[in-house]
Amino acid sequence: MGRRLSVTRGWTLAALAVVVLTAAGCQGSETAAGGTGRSTRTPAAPTPDLPTPLNYARLKQTVPDLQSMPVGWKVGRTELRGRDYPKSAPCRANVCAGLTSHAELQYDNADSTGNVYIDLYAYDDTQSARSGYEKHRKSYASQQDRAISMPTVGNVSMARTGFNKYSDQPFVSIVMRVGTVVATMAYTHEQKADPQDMLALARLQAERIQQAQRGGRVTASLAGHKI
Repeated sequence: MGRRLSVTRGWTLAALAVVVLTAAGCQGSETAAGGTGRSTRTPAAPTPDLPTPLNYARLKQTVPDLQSMPVGWKVGRTELRGRDYPKSAPCRANVCAGLTSHAELQYDNADSTGNVYIDLYAYDDTQSARSGYEKHRKSYASQQDRAISMPTVGNVSMARTGFNKYSDQPFVSIVMRVGTVVATMAYTHEQKADPQDMLALARLQAERIQQAQRGGRVTASLAGHKI
């Protein structure tokens, strides 16, 4: 859990605008440095803080599938995996308190110059998710990275940039809470990790989580666009 990912670039502003059509609310930006920014969306509606808990069967549906990813993207080194955490799980007494399920997956971009790693943590309720968000936010706040201003994704989010400690390639990461789910995403690229690409992917993930929490079909997609 908590791994960072690496992804590709090349998103156009026009493609990003399509993502915004179904994205989670972006009223302001909250970073580790405490800065705020404004989304270009008008009007900006707050993201509903939905209380629906998700088990693994439902949580894994929120992870974008190949059909919902940008043109040419493919599954990377980590295929979709995860599990439920019953209340009897030993870690529920401490490090994974309130956690109901976890899912993770890595995607590589079309020309294999970058990838994105997605980690999802579902909780019993929004209060547990708030605590989980704080834990993941702090774990991602490395002294070697720096906070960047980015429109808020989900109910609260933090974005940072730096260099991957394994590949030394630039990355942009985001930690966000969407109702009862905390998502950590890292986008790495050989040359430049574009924050706009990360924003587009994060909004896609947030919208899919919300669709599942509302009890409907999970359909949000970036199909037909390039990053």
